[in-house]
Amino acid sequence: MDLIYVKDIDKSLLYQGFTIRTSLLKYFMEKFKKLAIGENRKISIILNHKIYTDIQVINQNFNREKYPNHPEMYQVRYSPQHEFSQALRMLFSEITNYVDYKLVQNNILKTQGIKTTNIKIPEEMRCSIAFYTTENPNIWEAIPVYATEFNQLKNEIAQYSMTEPDFENLLLNDNTAHIVQESHINKIRKLNKNVCDNLKKIYAYRCQICGQLITIPYGNEKKVIEAHHIDPFITSLNNNFNNIIILCPNHHRIIHAYNPIFRLKTKDFLYPNGYKEGLQLNLHL
Repeated sequence: MDLIYVKDIDKSLLYQGFTIRTSLLKYFMEKFKKLAIGENRKISIILNHKIYTDIQVINQNFNREKYPNHPEMYQVRYSPQHEFSQALRMLFSEITNYVDYKLVQNNILKTQGIKTTNIKIPEEMRCSIAFYTTENPNIWEAIPVYATEFNQLKNEIAQYSMTEPDFENLLLNDNTAHIVQESHINKIRKLNKNVCDNLKKIYAYRCQICGQLITIPYGNEKKVIEAHHIDPFITSLNNNFNNIIILCPNHHRIIHAYNPIFRLKTKDFLYPNGYKEGLQLNLHL
């Protein structure tokens, strides 16, 4: 899995999509491939084990005579009624509630003739979402990045930035905007949840790599632990116990980011740079 893009959670992302920052456009096109001006391509996005289809990536055909020096503008688009949009608002409910509250406030101010500003998410609520490649170039995987992890991921994406001007905030009018209701089929991962849940119980909710029960400092009332498919389920369709490893969120994200090889014989992960990381706990592999 390679990192495609990272986007802060804001009103645009929650309701309609986002524009790829100009400073990261070259890196984005290397991962996604170039589109002709005005061309769009449909992609699917996996979020929390569910796949959302009919999401558009567009190389926007804006008025190039009016903006002759403006670089190409790639946008990821979906409607407020799209299931992916609804899933994002549910996942980031605190930010959604804040945005909705500010929208109501702004509407009241507008009726009073008072000028409003764009809604800015408070620093303490700031979250983002990272998009990664999968084996299929038209399927991305979206991984939420909460406030405590934001700076780490920000540093990761910064290495791809360019020195060109950033036109992210340049607004264009869209006179064709409207809402379309469509019937379509959603593909979801149909799994027996008990397979993963039973393994989590076997390891007493500890990570097999670091051995830690990470919730202890926080009271340990809630169990925060994740199940990882060694051979990705989207391609292997293998949800058997011997294709699953139990990981803390940190190690789970590292494995998705660096895509190491799991060697069953030696019970360790071999990373692209040669680093090896074994299992401290193993009762089933």
